[in-house]
Formats: sequence, C-alpha cells, structure tokens
Amino acid sequence: MRQIGKSDCVSLTRFDHPHAAALPTTFSAHEAAEEFRIDIVERGTFRLKHGRRDWTLGAGSIFLSRPNDEYRYAHMRHAEADTCLVVGFSASMSEELAGIFANLPLVLPNTNRLAFLLLQLSACTSDEIDMRLDTVAFELVDAARTSTVDRGHLYRSKQLEWYAQRIGAARELIDADPTAQHSLAFLASAIAMSPFRFARVFRELVGMPPHKYLVRARLLLARDLLQAGMTVTDACYAAGFNNLSHFIRSFRRYFGTVPSRLASLRMRSRD
Repeated sequence: MRQIGKSDCVSLTRFDHPHAAALPTTFSAHEAAEEFRIDIVERGTFRLKHGRRDWTLGAGSIFLSRPNDEYRYAHMRHAEADTCLVVGFSASMSEELAGIFANLPLVLPNTNRLAFLLLQLSACTSDEIDMRLDTVAFELVDAARTSTVDRGHLYRSKQLEWYAQRIGAARELIDADPTAQHSLAFLASAIAMSPFRFARVFRELVGMPPHKYLVRARLLLARDLLQAGMTVTDACYAAGFNNLSHFIRSFRRYFGTVPSRLASLRMRSRD
C-alpha cells in the first residue's frame, strides 16, 4: 500500500499485490470498509462479493466501498495480481456521501466520463495533489451518480486520450480567463474540433455543456472578488457578466445565497 497524496477531504492510495505473491483463490473473511471510497482496478483480476452478489472485476472496473458494509475478496488462479487505485473520503464528508452512495450500484457501469476522470486522476502528482485531487474526486462522485443514465458508445482508449487532451485544453482556456468572450466556435477552433463535436464531447466528458462551465468559472471568480471586498455590481462586470439581474439569479442558484449577503458577511467580519 502506498499513499500518493492526501488533502483535507480526500486521499489517494495505491494497493499493489506483488507479482509473485501467493494469493488465496477462495473468498476472504468479511472485511468492513472504514470510509467511503471509490476503488479503481488498474490491472489484474479478482472477485468481489457483497451479500449474495459477486462480481469478477478487471482493469478499468470501478467499485464503491461504504463504511460498515462487509465485503469479501477472492483472486483468480493463474491470473495477474491486481493493483487498485483508491480514492478515500474523510469522515467530514460522510454525512453528505451517505445519501449519495446509498443510491448507487456497488459496481459502476463504464462510461466515457468516468474513463475521462480516471485519466485525470492518474495524472495527479504529489506536487499538485491537494486542489486537483479534490476536484477530480468530487467530479468522480458526480459522474458515479449519473453513470446509470450516461451509458452509451464507449470511446477506444486512443480516441478518449485524444478527446481528453482537447477538452482539457478548452477548460484551461476558460479557467485562465473566465471574463473573455469564449464563444463555442472560438473554443472549438482553438482545439481543432468542429463546434458540434466539441459541444457533444465536452458535455459527455465534463458533465455539463461549455456555456454552463464558463458561467460556473465566472461565478467562482465573482465569489473571490466579493470576498476580496469588491461591490456586487463591480464583481458582476469584472467577472464577465453583462447583466446584473442575471448575475444575481445565477449566483443564488449556484451558491444558495445572494451576492450581497456574501459581501455583507465580509464587511461584518472586518468590524
């Protein structure tokens, strides 16, 4: 077991059985999970049993672990020893995750969005683990919630990597300057894709259309500007919005409060 990184909310750990290890081929005694986890099989094959159901899992499989649930594991004779990448969530997330995980299948169906996020997860390094790990981990939870309805044609690995590079580049363009007028045609042209394909693939891999992603980036920027002391009106236009009423409605939908309240809370904290 090797911990790759850890933030306040999420840990990333790799469980790796040595190639020459003698692994049992009968189901283990019951093992209870200590935390909410998303487990990704990177290589090898093994069996997972929960209650009366059991699954044979191989590379690319994704399964969930819930605290106090009991699982049993067995390895396949003559099969490659498995390696799993585990995204574990801290106890502070338990209350929120309990309701989400309770409604999800234990073994998730494969989707292009989950595969896209696994590519991002594998690219995380210890130097940038905190923010990037949190972001990918929370997006994984969201992708797990929609995995049963997002099932469709799965991209080949090379095709997914090609799309992932281009969609990642488009997100970087938006994140670098949310205030710019990022039209669909401009973003698609910048990453050498047609607007139609770009819009479809972006929505599939990111979980939202490009316009909604841009609005979210502007709202996050506006929140930071308000917390830095900017007025609501100034923050609206500085973040790239052109209409104050639309900005206030969008802010309230996303954050659950109006921007003026955020500004007033900051003013009171200074007194």
